[in-house]
Amino acid sequence: LFLGMPDDTKLKRELESCIGCPTLLAPLLVEFIGTFFLCLTIALSADSILAPLAVGGILMAMVFMGGKVSGAHYNPAVTLAVALCGKISWTPACFYMVSQVSASFLAGLVGGIVAKAEGIKAGYPSVAQHRQLSALLCEILFTFILAKVVLNVAGHSKRTNNAFFGLAIGLTVFAGALSVGDISGGAFNPAVGTGLTICQGSFWDIWIYWLGPMLGGGLAAFFFWTTNGEEFLFAKYTPPSLNAKLKAFAPYVMEGIGTFFLTFVVSQAGGELLGAFAIGAILVALVFMGGHVSGSHFNPAVTCAMYSNGSMDLKSAGLYILSQFSGALLAAAVSRLLDGWRMGYPTVPGGSVSIPAAVLMEMLFSFALVLVVLQTAVAGLGSGGENSYYGLAIGMTVFAGAASAGGISGGCFNPAIGVMLPLMVGEFYYMWIYILAPLVGALAAAGVYSVTTPKEDQGFDEIKDNSA
Repeated sequence: LFLGMPDDTKLKRELESCIGCPTLLAPLLVEFIGTFFLCLTIALSADSILAPLAVGGILMAMVFMGGKVSGAHYNPAVTLAVALCGKISWTPACFYMVSQVSASFLAGLVGGIVAKAEGIKAGYPSVAQHRQLSALLCEILFTFILAKVVLNVAGHSKRTNNAFFGLAIGLTVFAGALSVGDISGGAFNPAVGTGLTICQGSFWDIWIYWLGPMLGGGLAAFFFWTTNGEEFLFAKYTPPSLNAKLKAFAPYVMEGIGTFFLTFVVSQAGGELLGAFAIGAILVALVFMGGHVSGSHFNPAVTCAMYSNGSMDLKSAGLYILSQFSGALLAAAVSRLLDGWRMGYPTVPGGSVSIPAAVLMEMLFSFALVLVVLQTAVAGLGSGGENSYYGLAIGMTVFAGAASAGGISGGCFNPAIGVMLPLMVGEFYYMWIYILAPLVGALAAAGVYSVTTPKEDQGFDEIKDNSA
């Protein structure tokens, strides 16, 4: 259709100027290919225990593949969020959505044919019985954070050409699929929830896969405005005083959002086989998402370490910690709403006989976590800005700690999580461990950092300047 338009057609000129490409064929083709392989992976990996990892992995690869051509949306909800933020005009956005949904139908057909030939059933997202409202909430939440990650790591003009955008996006979907896949099917994508389901003869829950993700995409655009106001399309039309207030509160909003999703994944996925990796994965994505806004603490122990070394004043540190505990409390409430008393929370599995070992593990891995944060995300800020590995280093430290010490201490390393999740189920006995041990470990790491890193490379002056 596009290639057949006369060169002087107004629509064609608009499409060319909007997409920054001599033809819309290239981005539409990439959107089609990326969405096709995402959906095909879902259709053929459904029976595998590694299905969430496979889906996140193929999305990561496809995003890296197509990011420079189309922006690598592969999702109508992401396209909606990007359009609401003014990063793409509405005409090409509509073409994107058509391409994405078309690809999902083709993937559904191919997946169905191959699965039938192999004597298996093709996979597709489905809602747990009698849990439509819970599924809708899950689709809203994880599409929101997916689109928010996309906007922050791939849609921010000052973070172009980074090497982590595909990693952050793919790991977000992996963590979401593992956390709530048994409730909503873990689609977070209207295209996935349309083509695959219809090709398998399922129609009743399609409304969830459109309403939930589209609401999530819209919320992501709104919170992109509140945390990255200068990047938002309509920021130039809002009063300067409002923009200044939003910029002042942006770090606290980001800390609340990040801590919410970290806590939620801990509760929902912590008991799964890949649960420890999901916790580390969502932290990787969240750290990359919020690093340029708040520093991505998402942990009162990290904030206390920053305050102890003079990079934050008492008021800012207090507001950070308040935001973190608020985000964790809200996540605990949502998890309780979804799972009742069966919700996951950190505890000491061995009871009172394991308390000394639990204290030691929480202290040691909190020490390691904070030292990694300081050395990878703070050191050298004045010379080169953010690097492309700090989020991966931080997330993988938590993954290693959760995998190795989770059976001893619960693998928390975070006072906000260690208080709010047990609080929601009425378990208070081990809270002191999750408050005291991480703080001791964090302060010890701050001391080691100040001794082992030259003052000019410590980065605390740059943090204070950015905060000001």
